[in-house]
Amino acid sequence: MRRVAIFIILLFPVSLFSLQLYQELAVGYYDDLGVSLGLRIEDPTLKLPFYLQARVGSSYQIEPGNAEDARKIFINDNTGGNIEEYGLSYFVGIDLGWRIVLKDAIQVEFNVSGLWNHYEAHFSFIGNNESFSVKTDSLGIGVGGNLRIVFSERKTSLLVKCGVEYFPKSQIYAHGTYYYTTDGVDDSPRNEYTYEDADESINQPWFRPYVQIGIVFPIG
Repeated sequence: MRRVAIFIILLFPVSLFSLQLYQELAVGYYDDLGVSLGLRIEDPTLKLPFYLQARVGSSYQIEPGNAEDARKIFINDNTGGNIEEYGLSYFVGIDLGWRIVLKDAIQVEFNVSGLWNHYEAHFSFIGNNESFSVKTDSLGIGVGGNLRIVFSERKTSLLVKCGVEYFPKSQIYAHGTYYYTTDGVDDSPRNEYTYEDADESINQPWFRPYVQIGIVFPIG
C-alpha cells in the first residue's frame, strides 16, 4: 500500500500538468564565445508556468589576462618567447524558470540559476619552452531572461537568451605549486606575491554576461 501511495504522489504532477522533457541547445556570446546544452522539464500547456533545467556548457576566452605577470607570479622570472594564450570555462548549472505568454506563440521566460564553474587561463611562451594554466573553481548565481517563439505545442521553439552570472572570487592556483586565497593566507605564494596580484594577472569570471540564440525541442 505504501508503494502505491508513493507511485500516486510521483505520478500526480505528471498527470495533472502533462509534463514533458525538452532539450535546449544555445550558442553565442558567453565571455567571448560559448555553447550550452540543457535538459529541462516543463508543462507545454502552461497550466504549470514553471520549468526546471539542468545545464552544462563551456566558453572560450580570447584574452585570459597578462601572460608576463602570470609567469612571474606562478612560474619563474624568465622573459622572452612568443605568447599564445586563451581562456576556457566549463560550467554546470541548475535553472528555475517562469514562463509567461505575451501573444500567441511568443513567450518570455525569467530564470534564476545556481552554477559551478571551472576556469583555466592558458599561457604558452613559444621558443621558451614554457606552457602553463592558471585555474579557479567557483560557485555562483545567475539571473536571465529568454524570448521564446513556440511553433506549436510540444514542438521545437526558437530561443533568444540573455542574462548575467556572478562568481565570488575564489582560490587561484597553477601547476599544483603556488596557491593564492581570498583571505590572504596563501598556502604557497611565490616571491611574496598576493592574491590581488594573482587575480589581476588573469581574467577569471566575476560578472559574466551572455547573449545566446538557441532551440528547444521535445524528447520523446
